[in-house]
Amino acid sequence: MKKKLAAFSGVALLALAGQAAAQDRAAMNSLVTGVGAKISCSAVFVSGRSLEAAAADSDRLLGELGGGIDYAVDREAASASASREGIGRSAYYRPGLGCTLSADGQPLPAQADPRDPYEASPVWQVAEPGPDGDATALTTALDAAFPAEANIDTRAFVVVHHGRIVAERYAEGFDADMPLLGWSMSKSVIATLIGLLIEDGLLSLDDTLDWPDWPEGDPRRDITVEHLLNMSSGLAFNEDYAGADDVTLMLFTRTDMAAYAASKPAAAAPGTVWSYSSGTTLILSRLLVEVLGSPEAVQAYARERLFVPAGMLSAVLEQDGAGTPVGSSYVYASARDWARFGQLYLNGGEIEGRRILSPEWTAWVQQPAPADPTANYGGQFWLNGWRSPDRARRSIAELPADAFSAIGHNGQTVMIIPSLDVVIVRLGWTTGDAYFRMGTTAPPVLRALGILPAADATP
Repeated sequence: MKKKLAAFSGVALLALAGQAAAQDRAAMNSLVTGVGAKISCSAVFVSGRSLEAAAADSDRLLGELGGGIDYAVDREAASASASREGIGRSAYYRPGLGCTLSADGQPLPAQADPRDPYEASPVWQVAEPGPDGDATALTTALDAAFPAEANIDTRAFVVVHHGRIVAERYAEGFDADMPLLGWSMSKSVIATLIGLLIEDGLLSLDDTLDWPDWPEGDPRRDITVEHLLNMSSGLAFNEDYAGADDVTLMLFTRTDMAAYAASKPAAAAPGTVWSYSSGTTLILSRLLVEVLGSPEAVQAYARERLFVPAGMLSAVLEQDGAGTPVGSSYVYASARDWARFGQLYLNGGEIEGRRILSPEWTAWVQQPAPADPTANYGGQFWLNGWRSPDRARRSIAELPADAFSAIGHNGQTVMIIPSLDVVIVRLGWTTGDAYFRMGTTAPPVLRALGILPAADATP
Protein backbone atom coordinates (compact mmCIF):
# COMPACT_ATOMS: atom_id res chain seq x y z
CA MET A 1 0.00 0.00 0.00
CA LYS A 2 2.79 2.36 0.90
CA LYS A 3 4.58 1.57 -2.37
CA LYS A 4 1.42 2.25 -4.41
CA LEU A 5 0.94 5.55 -2.62
CA ALA A 6 4.50 6.54 -3.44
CA ALA A 7 4.00 5.64 -7.11
CA PHE A 8 0.72 7.51 -7.23
CA SER A 9 2.34 10.54 -5.60
CA GLY A 10 5.06 10.53 -8.23
CA VAL A 11 2.51 10.51 -11.05
CA ALA A 12 0.48 13.19 -9.31
CA LEU A 13 3.53 15.36 -8.87
CA LEU A 14 4.40 15.01 -12.55
CA ALA A 15 0.82 15.92 -13.47
CA LEU A 16 0.90 18.92 -11.15
CA ALA A 17 4.26 19.96 -12.56
CA GLY A 18 2.84 19.74 -16.08
CA GLN A 19 -0.20 21.74 -15.02
CA ALA A 20 2.03 24.38 -13.40
CA ALA A 21 4.15 24.56 -16.55
CA ALA A 22 1.00 25.05 -18.63
CA GLN A 23 -0.19 27.74 -16.24
CA ASP A 24 3.21 29.40 -16.38
CA ARG A 25 3.09 29.28 -20.18
CA ALA A 26 -0.39 30.76 -20.20
CA ALA A 27 0.68 33.49 -17.78
CA MET A 28 3.71 34.30 -19.92
CA ASN A 29 1.56 34.43 -23.05
CA SER A 30 -0.81 36.80 -21.27
CA LEU A 31 2.13 39.04 -20.31
CA VAL A 32 3.71 38.93 -23.76
CA THR A 33 0.48 39.64 -25.61
CA GLY A 34 -0.25 42.44 -23.15
CA VAL A 35 3.04 44.04 -24.15
CA GLY A 36 2.20 43.52 -27.82
CA ALA A 37 -1.29 44.97 -27.61
CA LYS A 38 -0.30 48.01 -25.55
CA ILE A 39 2.84 48.94 -27.50
CA SER A 40 1.20 48.47 -30.90
CA CYS A 41 -1.97 50.37 -29.92
CA SER A 42 -0.05 53.44 -28.78
CA ALA A 43 2.36 53.32 -31.71
CA VAL A 44 -0.52 53.21 -34.21
CA PHE A 45 -3.06 55.55 -32.62
CA VAL A 46 -0.85 57.98 -30.63
CA SER A 47 2.28 58.13 -32.77
CA GLY A 48 0.56 57.43 -36.10
CA ARG A 49 2.88 54.62 -37.14
CA SER A 50 2.01 51.52 -39.15
CA LEU A 51 1.01 48.22 -37.55
CA GLU A 52 4.10 46.60 -39.06
CA ALA A 53 6.39 49.16 -37.43
CA ALA A 54 4.49 48.88 -34.14
CA ALA A 55 4.73 45.08 -34.14
CA ALA A 56 8.45 45.29 -34.84
CA ASP A 57 8.90 47.59 -31.83
CA SER A 58 6.98 45.17 -29.64
CA ASP A 59 8.96 42.15 -30.81
CA ARG A 60 12.26 43.92 -30.23
CA LEU A 61 11.19 45.05 -26.78
CA LEU A 62 10.22 41.49 -25.85
CA GLY A 63 13.46 39.98 -27.12
CA GLU A 64 13.69 36.27 -26.30
CA LEU A 65 10.25 36.32 -24.68
CA GLY A 66 8.66 37.29 -27.99
CA GLY A 67 8.11 35.45 -31.26
CA GLY A 68 5.01 33.84 -32.71
CA ILE A 69 2.75 36.79 -31.90
CA ASP A 70 -0.10 37.73 -34.19
CA TYR A 71 -0.91 41.46 -34.26
CA ALA A 72 -4.06 43.16 -35.51
CA VAL A 73 -5.57 46.65 -35.56
CA ASP A 74 -9.27 47.48 -35.68
CA ARG A 75 -9.46 51.13 -36.70
CA GLU A 76 -13.21 51.29 -36.36
CA ALA A 77 -13.01 50.13 -32.75
CA ALA A 78 -9.74 52.07 -32.22
CA SER A 79 -8.04 49.01 -30.78
CA ALA A 80 -5.01 46.81 -31.25
CA SER A 81 -4.67 43.18 -30.26
CA ALA A 82 -1.95 40.59 -29.91
CA SER A 83 -2.35 36.84 -29.53
CA ARG A 84 -0.20 33.76 -29.11
CA GLU A 85 -1.15 30.12 -28.58
CA GLY A 86 -4.82 30.98 -28.18
CA ILE A 87 -4.26 33.73 -25.61
CA GLY A 88 -4.98 37.28 -26.70
CA ARG A 89 -5.04 40.76 -25.21
CA SER A 90 -6.51 44.01 -26.50
CA ALA A 91 -5.79 47.68 -25.89
CA TYR A 92 -8.19 50.49 -26.75
CA TYR A 93 -7.46 54.05 -27.79
CA ARG A 94 -9.39 57.07 -26.51
CA PRO A 95 -8.62 60.50 -27.99
CA GLY A 96 -6.37 62.56 -25.75
CA LEU A 97 -5.95 59.63 -23.34
CA GLY A 98 -3.94 57.26 -25.51
CA CYS A 99 -4.21 53.49 -25.11
CA THR A 100 -5.16 51.30 -22.17
CA LEU A 101 -5.10 47.52 -21.89
CA SER A 102 -8.56 46.06 -21.47
CA ALA A 103 -9.07 43.68 -18.56
CA ASP A 104 -11.74 41.64 -20.36
CA GLY A 105 -11.10 42.43 -24.00
CA GLN A 106 -14.04 44.81 -24.12
CA PRO A 107 -14.00 48.55 -24.95
CA LEU A 108 -13.27 50.94 -22.13
CA PRO A 109 -15.72 53.43 -20.58
CA ALA A 110 -15.98 56.69 -22.45
CA GLN A 111 -13.97 59.60 -21.09
CA ALA A 112 -13.79 63.15 -22.37
CA ASP A 113 -10.88 64.17 -24.56
CA PRO A 114 -8.85 66.55 -22.34
CA ARG A 115 -7.37 68.42 -25.31
CA ASP A 116 -8.67 71.65 -26.76
CA PRO A 117 -9.11 70.88 -30.46
CA TYR A 118 -8.12 74.43 -31.37
CA GLU A 119 -4.73 74.35 -29.68
CA ALA A 120 -1.60 74.46 -31.81
CA SER A 121 1.91 73.95 -30.55
CA PRO A 122 4.02 77.09 -30.42
CA VAL A 123 6.82 77.27 -32.94
CA TRP A 124 10.38 76.91 -31.74
CA GLN A 125 12.91 79.36 -33.00
CA VAL A 126 15.50 77.48 -35.01
CA ALA A 127 18.95 79.04 -35.25
CA GLU A 128 22.13 78.21 -37.08
CA PRO A 129 25.06 77.09 -34.89
CA GLY A 130 26.91 80.01 -33.37
CA PRO A 131 30.10 81.54 -34.73
CA ASP A 132 32.21 79.12 -32.70
CA GLY A 133 30.50 76.11 -34.24
CA ASP A 134 31.95 73.62 -36.71
CA ALA A 135 29.36 72.39 -39.21
CA THR A 136 31.43 69.40 -40.33
CA ALA A 137 32.12 68.32 -36.76
CA LEU A 138 28.41 68.73 -35.94
CA THR A 139 27.39 66.47 -38.82
CA THR A 140 29.89 63.86 -37.66
CA ALA A 141 28.68 64.11 -34.05
CA LEU A 142 25.03 63.76 -35.06
CA ASP A 143 25.93 60.80 -37.27
CA ALA A 144 27.33 59.16 -34.14
CA ALA A 145 24.00 59.74 -32.38
CA PHE A 146 22.27 57.85 -35.22
CA PRO A 147 24.61 54.86 -35.70
CA ALA A 148 23.93 52.15 -38.25
CA GLU A 149 23.61 49.56 -35.47
CA ALA A 150 19.94 48.56 -35.61
CA ASN A 151 19.50 48.02 -31.89
CA ILE A 152 20.58 51.59 -31.05
CA ASP A 153 17.77 53.03 -33.20
CA THR A 154 17.87 56.74 -32.35
CA ARG A 155 14.69 58.38 -33.67
CA ALA A 156 15.01 62.01 -32.61
CA PHE A 157 17.81 64.24 -31.37
CA VAL A 158 17.28 67.91 -30.49
CA VAL A 159 19.61 70.47 -28.93
CA VAL A 160 18.27 73.77 -27.58
CA HIS A 161 20.69 76.59 -26.67
CA HIS A 162 19.60 79.99 -25.34
CA GLY A 163 16.02 78.95 -26.01
CA ARG A 164 16.54 78.17 -29.71
CA ILE A 165 16.97 74.86 -31.51
CA VAL A 166 20.56 74.74 -32.75
CA ALA A 167 20.69 71.08 -33.83
CA GLU A 168 17.90 68.68 -34.78
CA ARG A 169 17.68 65.40 -36.63
CA TYR A 170 15.08 62.64 -37.07
CA ALA A 171 15.37 59.10 -38.35
CA GLU A 172 13.43 58.12 -41.46
CA GLY A 173 9.74 57.77 -40.65
CA PHE A 174 9.86 60.17 -37.68
CA ASP A 175 9.43 63.93 -37.49
CA ALA A 176 9.19 66.93 -35.17
CA ASP A 177 5.44 66.51 -34.61
CA MET A 178 5.27 62.78 -33.80
CA PRO A 179 4.51 61.97 -30.14
CA LEU A 180 7.00 59.38 -28.89
CA LEU A 181 7.09 57.32 -25.72
CA GLY A 182 9.11 58.72 -22.84
CA TRP A 183 9.07 55.56 -20.73
CA SER A 184 10.50 56.60 -17.33
CA MET A 185 10.92 60.23 -18.36
CA SER A 186 7.23 60.16 -17.46
CA LYS A 187 8.28 60.01 -13.79
CA SER A 188 9.65 63.54 -14.05
CA VAL A 189 6.31 64.71 -15.47
CA ILE A 190 4.49 63.19 -12.48
CA ALA A 191 6.95 64.90 -10.12
CA THR A 192 6.08 68.18 -11.84
CA LEU A 193 2.35 67.63 -11.30
CA ILE A 194 2.99 66.74 -7.66
CA GLY A 195 5.02 69.94 -7.36
CA LEU A 196 2.12 71.93 -8.77
CA LEU A 197 -0.26 70.36 -6.22
CA ILE A 198 2.16 71.38 -3.47
CA GLU A 199 2.39 74.92 -4.84
CA ASP A 200 -1.40 75.07 -5.03
CA GLY A 201 -1.65 74.13 -1.35
CA LEU A 202 -3.32 70.79 -2.03
CA LEU A 203 -0.46 68.59 -0.82
CA SER A 204 2.81 68.76 1.11
CA LEU A 205 6.05 66.80 1.11
CA ASP A 206 5.35 65.65 4.67
CA ASP A 207 1.93 64.18 3.93
CA THR A 208 1.61 60.45 4.56
CA LEU A 209 -0.64 58.04 2.69
CA ASP A 210 -3.96 56.74 3.93
CA TRP A 211 -3.95 53.65 1.74
CA PRO A 212 -7.10 51.63 2.50
CA ASP A 213 -5.33 48.25 2.57
CA TRP A 214 -2.66 49.36 5.03
CA PRO A 215 -3.94 48.64 8.56
CA GLU A 216 -3.29 50.82 11.57
CA GLY A 217 0.26 50.31 12.78
CA ASP A 218 1.51 49.21 9.36
CA PRO A 219 4.98 50.78 8.79
CA ARG A 220 3.89 51.70 5.27
CA ARG A 221 1.63 54.35 6.79
CA ASP A 222 4.79 56.33 7.60
CA ILE A 223 5.67 56.73 3.92
CA THR A 224 5.56 60.40 2.94
CA VAL A 225 5.22 62.15 -0.41
CA GLU A 226 8.88 63.10 -0.09
CA HIS A 227 9.89 59.45 0.39
CA LEU A 228 8.01 58.53 -2.77
CA LEU A 229 9.55 61.32 -4.82
CA ASN A 230 13.00 60.28 -3.60
CA MET A 231 12.47 56.56 -4.41
CA SER A 232 12.91 55.80 -0.72
CA SER A 233 9.51 54.39 0.23
CA GLY A 234 10.94 51.15 1.59
CA LEU A 235 8.41 49.08 -0.40
CA ALA A 236 9.66 45.87 -1.96
CA PHE A 237 9.58 46.14 -5.76
CA ASN A 238 11.64 44.23 -8.30
CA GLU A 239 12.61 46.23 -11.38
CA ASP A 240 15.31 44.39 -13.28
CA TYR A 241 13.26 43.80 -16.48
CA ALA A 242 14.20 40.13 -16.44
CA GLY A 243 11.00 38.46 -17.61
CA ALA A 244 8.02 38.56 -15.28
CA ASP A 245 9.37 40.94 -12.64
CA ASP A 246 7.24 43.40 -10.69
CA VAL A 247 7.44 46.23 -13.20
CA THR A 248 6.47 44.16 -16.24
CA LEU A 249 3.67 42.42 -14.35
CA MET A 250 2.40 45.78 -13.13
CA LEU A 251 2.50 47.49 -16.54
CA PHE A 252 1.13 44.66 -18.66
CA THR A 253 -1.02 42.41 -16.49
CA ARG A 254 -2.63 44.60 -13.82
CA THR A 255 -5.73 46.73 -14.28
CA ASP A 256 -5.03 48.75 -11.11
CA MET A 257 -1.27 49.31 -11.17
CA ALA A 258 -1.10 51.52 -8.08
CA ALA A 259 -2.93 48.91 -6.00
CA TYR A 260 -0.40 46.31 -7.14
CA ALA A 261 2.49 48.56 -6.13
CA ALA A 262 0.93 49.40 -2.77
CA SER A 263 0.33 45.70 -2.04
CA LYS A 264 4.08 45.13 -1.81
CA PRO A 265 5.40 44.61 1.71
CA ALA A 266 7.72 46.97 3.53
CA ALA A 267 11.32 45.87 2.92
CA ALA A 268 12.87 48.78 4.83
CA ALA A 269 11.83 51.71 6.95
CA PRO A 270 10.73 54.70 4.85
CA GLY A 271 13.57 57.05 3.99
CA THR A 272 16.37 54.62 4.83
CA VAL A 273 17.00 52.78 1.54
CA TRP A 274 17.04 54.12 -2.01
CA SER A 275 15.49 51.71 -4.52
CA TYR A 276 14.38 52.66 -8.03
CA SER A 277 10.76 51.63 -8.49
CA SER A 278 8.12 52.37 -11.10
CA GLY A 279 5.59 51.19 -8.55
CA THR A 280 6.55 54.11 -6.33
CA THR A 281 5.62 56.56 -9.10
CA LEU A 282 2.31 54.77 -9.69
CA ILE A 283 1.44 55.43 -6.06
CA LEU A 284 2.22 59.11 -6.64
CA SER A 285 0.03 58.95 -9.73
CA ARG A 286 -2.88 57.57 -7.69
CA LEU A 287 -2.30 60.37 -5.21
CA LEU A 288 -3.05 62.82 -8.03
CA VAL A 289 -6.42 61.13 -8.51
CA GLU A 290 -7.17 61.09 -4.78
CA VAL A 291 -6.33 64.78 -4.33
CA LEU A 292 -8.04 66.05 -7.47
CA GLY A 293 -11.03 63.71 -7.24
CA SER A 294 -11.16 61.80 -10.52
CA PRO A 295 -9.14 60.67 -13.55
CA GLU A 296 -10.90 63.37 -15.59
CA ALA A 297 -9.80 66.01 -13.09
CA VAL A 298 -6.18 64.80 -13.31
CA GLN A 299 -6.20 65.04 -17.09
CA ALA A 300 -7.68 68.53 -16.96
CA TYR A 301 -5.18 69.64 -14.32
CA ALA A 302 -2.22 68.27 -16.29
CA ARG A 303 -3.46 70.09 -19.35
CA GLU A 304 -4.30 73.40 -17.69
CA ARG A 305 -1.37 73.66 -15.28
CA LEU A 306 1.44 72.06 -17.29
CA PHE A 307 0.98 70.94 -20.87
CA VAL A 308 -0.78 74.01 -22.30
CA PRO A 309 1.21 76.75 -20.52
CA ALA A 310 4.48 74.92 -21.27
CA GLY A 311 3.50 74.52 -24.92
CA MET A 312 3.58 70.70 -24.67
CA LEU A 313 0.41 70.33 -26.69
CA SER A 314 1.32 66.96 -28.19
CA ALA A 315 1.62 65.40 -24.73
CA VAL A 316 -0.57 62.40 -23.88
CA LEU A 317 -0.73 61.01 -20.34
CA GLU A 318 -2.05 57.47 -20.65
CA GLN A 319 -4.10 55.71 -17.93
CA ASP A 320 -4.47 52.21 -16.57
CA GLY A 321 -7.78 50.37 -16.34
CA ALA A 322 -8.55 52.00 -12.99
CA GLY A 323 -8.13 55.49 -14.44
CA THR A 324 -4.79 56.16 -12.77
CA PRO A 325 -2.27 57.92 -15.02
CA VAL A 326 0.62 55.55 -15.73
CA GLY A 327 3.09 58.14 -14.56
CA SER A 328 5.98 55.73 -14.35
CA SER A 329 6.09 54.99 -18.04
CA TYR A 330 3.36 56.19 -20.41
CA VAL A 331 3.74 59.85 -21.33
CA TYR A 332 3.99 60.46 -25.08
CA ALA A 333 5.17 63.78 -26.55
CA SER A 334 7.05 65.03 -29.57
CA ALA A 335 10.80 65.58 -29.26
CA ARG A 336 10.25 69.33 -29.40
CA ASP A 337 7.68 69.14 -26.62
CA TRP A 338 10.02 67.05 -24.50
CA ALA A 339 12.52 69.85 -25.11
CA ARG A 340 9.95 72.36 -23.83
CA PHE A 341 9.68 70.28 -20.66
CA GLY A 342 13.44 70.49 -20.25
CA GLN A 343 13.39 74.23 -20.98
CA LEU A 344 10.84 74.72 -18.22
CA TYR A 345 13.29 73.28 -15.69
CA LEU A 346 16.29 74.99 -17.27
CA ASN A 347 14.56 78.34 -16.69
CA GLY A 348 13.73 77.56 -13.07
CA GLY A 349 10.02 77.04 -13.74
CA GLU A 350 9.45 79.62 -16.49
CA ILE A 351 9.05 79.20 -20.22
CA GLU A 352 8.63 82.00 -22.73
CA GLY A 353 7.96 84.44 -19.92
CA ARG A 354 5.26 82.31 -18.25
CA ARG A 355 5.79 81.25 -14.65
CA ILE A 356 4.57 77.65 -14.26
CA LEU A 357 6.64 76.24 -11.40
CA SER A 358 8.35 77.98 -8.51
CA PRO A 359 12.15 78.15 -8.59
CA GLU A 360 12.07 76.48 -5.18
CA TRP A 361 10.44 73.37 -6.67
CA THR A 362 12.79 73.14 -9.63
CA ALA A 363 15.69 73.44 -7.18
CA TRP A 364 14.21 70.81 -4.85
CA VAL A 365 14.02 68.09 -7.51
CA GLN A 366 17.76 68.62 -8.06
CA GLN A 367 18.64 67.88 -4.43
CA PRO A 368 19.98 64.34 -3.96
CA ALA A 369 17.73 61.85 -2.22
CA PRO A 370 19.13 61.47 1.31
CA ALA A 371 19.06 57.66 1.07
CA ASP A 372 20.90 57.54 -2.28
CA PRO A 373 24.58 56.81 -1.53
CA THR A 374 25.66 57.97 -4.99
CA ALA A 375 23.91 61.37 -4.77
CA ASN A 376 22.83 60.84 -8.37
CA TYR A 377 19.06 60.82 -7.88
CA GLY A 378 16.82 63.65 -6.76
CA GLY A 379 13.05 64.11 -6.96
CA GLN A 380 12.23 61.78 -9.90
CA PHE A 381 15.17 63.27 -11.84
CA TRP A 382 18.69 61.89 -12.31
CA LEU A 383 21.62 64.07 -11.25
CA ASN A 384 25.25 64.31 -12.34
CA GLY A 385 27.15 63.83 -9.09
CA TRP A 386 25.21 66.73 -7.58
CA ARG A 387 27.62 69.47 -8.51
CA SER A 388 30.63 67.73 -7.05
CA PRO A 389 34.02 69.09 -8.14
CA ASP A 390 35.15 65.45 -8.17
CA ARG A 391 34.47 64.22 -11.71
CA ALA A 392 34.70 60.62 -10.52
CA ARG A 393 31.37 61.13 -8.75
CA ARG A 394 29.61 62.29 -11.89
CA SER A 395 27.54 60.01 -14.08
CA ILE A 396 28.94 61.84 -17.12
CA ALA A 397 32.37 63.19 -16.28
CA GLU A 398 32.66 65.32 -19.43
CA LEU A 399 29.50 67.30 -18.71
CA PRO A 400 29.09 70.00 -16.06
CA ALA A 401 28.23 68.91 -12.56
CA ASP A 402 24.92 70.81 -12.60
CA ALA A 403 23.47 68.65 -15.39
CA PHE A 404 20.33 66.73 -14.50
CA SER A 405 18.02 64.56 -16.58
CA ALA A 406 14.74 62.83 -17.09
CA ILE A 407 15.77 59.36 -18.30
CA GLY A 408 13.70 56.47 -19.64
CA HIS A 409 13.98 52.90 -20.86
CA ASN A 410 15.41 52.35 -24.37
CA GLY A 411 17.67 55.39 -23.97
CA GLN A 412 15.09 58.21 -23.71
CA THR A 413 16.68 61.35 -22.29
CA VAL A 414 15.88 64.97 -21.59
CA MET A 415 19.16 66.44 -20.32
CA ILE A 416 19.16 69.88 -18.73
CA ILE A 417 22.46 71.75 -18.26
CA PRO A 418 21.84 75.12 -16.60
CA SER A 419 25.45 76.34 -16.71
CA LEU A 420 25.51 75.92 -20.50
CA ASP A 421 21.88 77.06 -21.04
CA VAL A 422 21.31 73.81 -22.94
CA VAL A 423 18.60 71.17 -23.22
CA ILE A 424 19.26 67.93 -25.12
CA VAL A 425 16.55 65.45 -26.09
CA ARG A 426 17.19 61.96 -27.41
CA LEU A 427 14.38 59.55 -28.21
CA GLY A 428 14.79 56.04 -29.60
CA TRP A 429 14.22 52.32 -29.20
CA THR A 430 17.50 50.87 -28.00
CA THR A 431 17.06 47.16 -27.29
CA GLY A 432 18.94 43.93 -26.65
CA ASP A 433 22.49 44.28 -25.39
CA ALA A 434 22.87 47.69 -27.07
CA TYR A 435 23.10 50.82 -24.95
CA PHE A 436 22.76 54.43 -26.06
CA ARG A 437 25.38 56.47 -24.21
CA MET A 438 24.53 60.12 -23.80
CA GLY A 439 27.86 60.53 -22.04
CA THR A 440 29.79 59.83 -25.22
CA THR A 441 27.22 61.34 -27.62
CA ALA A 442 26.39 64.72 -26.10
CA PRO A 443 29.89 66.18 -25.52
CA PRO A 444 31.01 65.98 -29.19
CA VAL A 445 27.72 67.56 -30.31
CA LEU A 446 28.09 70.41 -27.81
CA ARG A 447 31.73 70.96 -28.74
CA ALA A 448 30.85 71.05 -32.42
CA LEU A 449 28.28 73.73 -31.59
CA GLY A 450 30.92 75.73 -29.73
CA ILE A 451 29.00 75.39 -26.48
CA LEU A 452 31.13 72.99 -24.42
CA PRO A 453 34.76 73.81 -23.69
CA ALA A 454 37.57 71.28 -24.00
CA ALA A 455 37.32 68.30 -21.65
CA ASP A 456 39.96 69.64 -19.26
CA ALA A 457 38.05 72.92 -18.94
CA THR A 458 34.59 71.49 -18.22
CA PRO A 459 33.31 72.90 -14.91
